Amino acid sequence: MPASSYTELFNFEGNVEAAFKDWLADQMLEVRMQHDVETLPDDYIGVTMDLGAVTGHYNLAPGGATTEVYDQYEFELKFVVQTRRHNEEGSRTENVRARQQEIVALLRTWVSMLKAKGSALENYLAHYQIEFLRPAGSANETEDVFDITTLSYEGQISVLSNAWPTV
Repeated sequence: MPASSYTELFNFEGNVEAAFKDWLADQMLEVRMQHDVETLPDDYIGVTMDLGAVTGHYNLAPGGATTEVYDQYEFELKFVVQTRRHNEEGSRTENVRARQQEIVALLRTWVSMLKAKGSALENYLAHYQIEFLRPAGSANETEDVFDITTLSYEGQISVLSNAWPTV
């Protein structure tokens, strides 16, 4: 289905972040887009996408134009998992510690199954196809009363040939 405008089509970050948010919510993981205007809760999973350089892949512009249009880009996807280090009474328990690790493991599991048959992420990505997505690293930090883990992935994303708006 074609995008309604070039602005909609080229909103890679917003569209991909929203797709991951919706897809992972259907897997029972509540994800927030970190650039949303809403205030993030103490415990959250955030997602951000950074678009990188074009890969050099292009096609002719839609509508019969003779100019080429780049349609494949590198990107980085980051998930931030933040949980409180202490329970309401102020003590750090194994349950609180294990919760952070379980959420990170669950997130890694679902993202690793991204291209698996039946993952259906494509149903959420209206205008794009993820060519590949591979782990790029993780970072752990402690900030005041929070445990924070950032999972980074790198990949390539292509604009679907039927996604170009009609001009």
